[in-house]
Amino acid sequence: MKVVQQTVTLLTLKERPIGVWILSGLTAAIGLLIFLSSNSSIDWFGLVCIILANVMIFSSPVKTCQFDKQGNWVIFQQQGWLGTKVIRRPIDQVTEVQVEQLNLFGFKLYRLRLVLFSGELFYLTPIPSTDCRLQQHLAKRIKQFLA
Repeated sequence: MKVVQQTVTLLTLKERPIGVWILSGLTAAIGLLIFLSSNSSIDWFGLVCIILANVMIFSSPVKTCQFDKQGNWVIFQQQGWLGTKVIRRPIDQVTEVQVEQLNLFGFKLYRLRLVLFSGELFYLTPIPSTDCRLQQHLAKRIKQFLA
């Protein structure tokens, strides 16, 4: 995610999963080439590559998070091929902005989350990242905006 707009009353963050889209396009192209060059009637590996590429592209929406002080909302929108999902929470219910660290097979991964007054955890970056500094920078910008 990166900051795309900031005013006194509005902070907008956006994430476009361009890397996933490029990877899925390459996977589809490789799968299609394998599928077409196969001598058998159906090449299962090529077919699996094409299906995997479709799953990757359909499950990688553009994510936008907007902090609106005037309307008192945190609006999280995921817009993808299969539709748009919008989640709204009152901005005054946000008690903390945290960078959560996960350990996966020896790798440290980080994701940004909001802690709400009710105890609910709201993840701004549902897919963890290896870039700790970026997550900490975003958390700092959000905290400064909310202060």
